[in-house]
Amino acid sequence: MTAEVVTLYETNLRDPVAALRKIANQIEAGDYGDVGCVGVVLLGNTMEVFGAGADSEGPSVAVLLQAGHMRIVSAIESHGK
Repeated sequence: MTAEVVTLYETNLRDPVAALRKIANQIEAGDYGDVGCVGVVLLGNTMEVFGAGADSEGPSVAVLLQAGHMRIVSAIESHGK
């Protein structure tokens, strides 16, 4: 009898450092096109919000984070339809 080995997850998203490194590698590889702005919300002992990139002034990061919020809400609303 043989068993097939199946990879369930490409990465462990419960490891924030590894996940951020993977995202950085994907940005460097051009997987997301020309990235002008990145927004990160970090929750440790305190909550911190970071923006990085050529287009990362405060209002752009705020709009980016709000758009991400809307995408998550939309996915939840359409779940099961």
